[in-house]
Amino acid sequence: MDLNMDKITEISRKKKGKRKLANLEACKLELKNELNDLFKIFEQSVEMTNTELRKHPVVSRCRGFEASLLQTNFAELLFFNFPGNAFFGRNKRLTLRIKGYVFFFKKLNDKGLPMNVMTQSVNRINNQIIDVNLFFDTDYNEAPILYFGYQKNKIGQYVNPQIVYIDEDKISFSIEASTIGYLPNLFSEPNGIEKGEVKVKIKKGRIAK
Repeated sequence: MDLNMDKITEISRKKKGKRKLANLEACKLELKNELNDLFKIFEQSVEMTNTELRKHPVVSRCRGFEASLLQTNFAELLFFNFPGNAFFGRNKRLTLRIKGYVFFFKKLNDKGLPMNVMTQSVNRINNQIIDVNLFFDTDYNEAPILYFGYQKNKIGQYVNPQIVYIDEDKISFSIEASTIGYLPNLFSEPNGIEKGEVKVKIKKGRIAK
């Protein structure tokens, strides 16, 4: 009976021009290893970013430097650990396509929503509407889109890395690191400012499985 309902739901979504529906439990099961890897990659990219930021006084940093640096480090590790599946799509959007899912990487606001400028494309993503102009090919046009997001607290620490699935312009579900048993350590050097004798080791190369 559930299988029939799922099939009916997919047919209905397809008629509406929407992507396949993502399910919390299915997502955790199908992407168990990949989600763990993503949280590890994010933790390593934060360490790399904080190490690099220590070289540049706050007063000399250009606008958007820290965010760009974090994304660059995340992309570097993502490309290495998911060769052929991670790439920059249209408008240099960092993208991971794996096991029938599409991931974007974005900072989240205090409500847990991606901090996007509300364009027509973003609106279609937030409603899981198929957009043929989103990618350079059409292999994943029906794949559900999820965000790998993070937040920053008041003292500049990166917190709450999580997977967010948005449909009908609202969060349908989210997966935090602790949900899958992973507890990232992101608090060594907020904003790259040294605290005592804290030492950060840059973990380049393929992450440990």
